[in-house]
Amino acid sequence: MTNHLVDKLTEALLDGNASESELVLQEAYLNKFSALDIYQSIFIGAMKKIGLLWHGGEITVAHEHRASEILMGLIDRVSDSTPHLSINGFCALVACVEDENHVLGAKLFSSILEMNGWVVHYLGSSMPASDLKRFAEEISPDAIILTATSTDRTERVHEALEALGNVDTKSAILLGGAGICEDNYTGQLVAQDLSSGLSLLEKNLNIGTDLHGLDQVLIGIGNNIQNLRKAKGMNQGQLADIAGVDRAYISLVENGKQNLTLGALVKLSESLGVPVSALVLTSTKGIKT
Repeated sequence: MTNHLVDKLTEALLDGNASESELVLQEAYLNKFSALDIYQSIFIGAMKKIGLLWHGGEITVAHEHRASEILMGLIDRVSDSTPHLSINGFCALVACVEDENHVLGAKLFSSILEMNGWVVHYLGSSMPASDLKRFAEEISPDAIILTATSTDRTERVHEALEALGNVDTKSAILLGGAGICEDNYTGQLVAQDLSSGLSLLEKNLNIGTDLHGLDQVLIGIGNNIQNLRKAKGMNQGQLADIAGVDRAYISLVENGKQNLTLGALVKLSESLGVPVSALVLTSTKGIKT
């Protein structure tokens, strides 16, 4: 199915057919693809094929740019239609190194972080090292993600790392993209793909390992349920009807006042159309009780 969707999307993007591209996205949803699966397998897969066609001289830069612009719109569609976890208190700065103008990987990773509750400062293409350092000092992010699609950008990556090494507030730095060879960046976090990048950040920042106290856990679950319910345009009564519980019960849950059983979590997750893991808090950082 994945190859089928990649081929269909590639054809639609090369034809400049935004409507057909959206139909491919809808087909992915019908086949239960998650946002991460869509980004990592379908979107990146299609653009890799288009990149190979460009390198082979079969299409022009104009075709590649048009395809990229259509895909950027699809990323926004996926983000808008995917429930976001409640804010987890972590902040990320995402940028392409100087002279890097291919922003797809940075845009996709920014979107994934936002879905997982991060506050993201997405700076886009070609960010000079000096400006990157100044901005990092200004916002003090928990993580800085830098991307490069070609090994020709190696010098620029090292310039950025050197500049960031002089920032007073230390942030986790993650490198990603086809231009990043792990052997060239000893001691740095290097992502092989979107999912590994997210896992590396979560492990490095201990996200998911700092839950303290039942009250905070219940507040986090309640926040997540409320955000997911609102994202689906449901009121408390509608969710209660689908889950087969009283509206008052939903109110207690969303306010962190109801101790839930595993069965109740499963029922609520099914009613919201998300896995149980989407309801369970991954960090207590930034929670306001």
